[in-house]
Amino acid sequence: MMSALFRFHMQVGIRLALRILIPVVSVFFAAYYLLRPELFNFMMARILDAGFLLSGLCTAAFCLVIAFFTSRRVCLGLNGWIRHLPVEGAYHRRMAGIAILIAQIPILTILAALAIIAAKLYGASPLPYLIGLPFTGLSCGLVVLPTENKFLSGTFAALAGVTFASNDWRFLALGFLLLVAADALSGPMEPKRRHPKFRGSLKGTVFVQWMNWRALGWRVLIPYLLSLPFLGFARLFIVNNDPGLLLSAQMVRFGGASSLILFCAAITNMLAARRPPWPWVRSLPWSAKKRIFHDSFFVGIPMLPILIVTGTMSRDSLLPLIASFPLFAAFSAYSMRLSPGSKGGAAGKILLLGLFCSLSLCLIPWSSLFFLGITPLVLLLGAKAEKHQKVSRWLELHHLAAGDSLSWSVR
Repeated sequence: MMSALFRFHMQVGIRLALRILIPVVSVFFAAYYLLRPELFNFMMARILDAGFLLSGLCTAAFCLVIAFFTSRRVCLGLNGWIRHLPVEGAYHRRMAGIAILIAQIPILTILAALAIIAAKLYGASPLPYLIGLPFTGLSCGLVVLPTENKFLSGTFAALAGVTFASNDWRFLALGFLLLVAADALSGPMEPKRRHPKFRGSLKGTVFVQWMNWRALGWRVLIPYLLSLPFLGFARLFIVNNDPGLLLSAQMVRFGGASSLILFCAAITNMLAARRPPWPWVRSLPWSAKKRIFHDSFFVGIPMLPILIVTGTMSRDSLLPLIASFPLFAAFSAYSMRLSPGSKGGAAGKILLLGLFCSLSLCLIPWSSLFFLGITPLVLLLGAKAEKHQKVSRWLELHHLAAGDSLSWSVR
């Protein structure tokens, strides 16, 4: 069984070595002849003569790059049927390390050839370096493997890789001790998560925002045409009447808040008509809170240009609006869930809230802290409304029969 597993991992390593052979050799020969062979031979001789730090770090860096890219392929199948074999976990880890070592043969061969050429041209002694090269590859393979004690074992393995390539007999003996310690501290291999939580949530957010964009497209620019004129009116009032600082700040806050509210009402009404809350999305692994957050994010991000324009008019009035716009975005997602049973649609409740918020921000700028504080409560109410959506609801499209060629009334 162990010999069959060894042959299996050896074949995996050979296939990976053949796969990376052409790219590695091509890049090396292109650089070798573009930068001239003399430069490479001189640099290799300097590396061999420099001793521990320079020689070990340069060689280990090359091997780590190759080991990192090949470890993904080697570890891809270690969580499947191979775990059912009657073999210890340590043996699986060592065989995977050997597969990664075999995959590094192209780069190890190139480094060994450069060391031999440098030794002939400059008289350097490459024997400790050549003996330590395979163990450097083995140590780098242990660094990239997903083990239980990855921090400790990876640290010892990285130090072992540097000492093996130091071109010094004393450090070569130390490398063996470090490699044995790294193997003892590694522990069993841990299965890699193929879909981390952060990446899954990010993909879900991108997917929902892309669906919203597909529903609206460039129609998302229409709400700007309705909302930005309020900022223009506030600007004209300030320029033509020359009010004081207090009245100017109040007008900017009122115009900015009204512009944000009109934008939210317009884009929410469009989104509720072209991409309403539909039952299919319940089958996806997202909670009601996350669905509310997705819609709030889609409504909130396009409001940033309005905030930037407001900031150019008055920097002091920008902070209350920044503290208030999360409430506008969250309430937009909440009102979208209430729109099927509301005569005013998704925009009606937003406009009612906006009238109160605009007047409050105009007269009492510190009320923005209250709006920011109740934003989590609005998100909870939106999640509750999302949970109570009727799954079997039928949304009938209302249109005139005169424009439908298949309507019975026009025949």
